[in-house]
Formats: sequence, C-alpha cells, structure tokens
Amino acid sequence: MTPNQQNAVSAKLAEYRFDLKQLSNGLDEKAKSQNRENYTLNQLLIEYYDLVGKKLQTFDQWKDQNYSIRKGEHAFHLWDKPKPTKDGKTYCPIAFLFSQDQVYLNNRATA
Repeated sequence: MTPNQQNAVSAKLAEYRFDLKQLSNGLDEKAKSQNRENYTLNQLLIEYYDLVGKKLQTFDQWKDQNYSIRKGEHAFHLWDKPKPTKDGKTYCPIAFLFSQDQVYLNNRATA
C-alpha cells in the first residue's frame, strides 16, 4: 500500500470513529436520561439498529450462511473488542457489520 493509500484509509477510519462517537454519545445521553443502568454502548447501538429493522452480522458470519455482500454496500459500524497498544494502553477498533438488506443468497449448490 502506498503512503497516499495509507493516508486515505487512516482518514476514512478517523471519519468512521468520529461518526460512531457522535452516535454513541447521543445514545448514551438518552440511556442516562431514562435512568438505564448496566448497558454498553454496543448494546445501545444494536438496539438502535434493531429499531430500524437491521439484522447486523459480520462479513464472515454472512459468508458462513452462504450469503454475499452486494457490490457497493457500506458497512454499519460498532465498537469492536478493546485491543492493547504497544504503549500498554487500549483502544476500541471499529467493527464492520452488514444488514440483511445488503446481502444476497448465493445460488451455488454446496456439496
């Protein structure tokens, strides 16, 4: 990957993280105003996506069920499991998920 491509990928991931933080903050504030306890941001995000009728799964989960992602589709974003960094801190990467509206069943017969 060229440095320009790496910069473009980094910029796109930064944009995804910014958008996800905005959505997470809004859901977090709403949960606090409803006096909800013992929730995670991902639980709130999944509830949000469920409310709009989205069944979210990873690329590999859809693939295991013999589905393919439609060309041109863009993933929904959730927080992935925390990962350690080289300096001993942790960060949450982004998980990329697709909904049932973004996939199609492969017609190939499986042996």
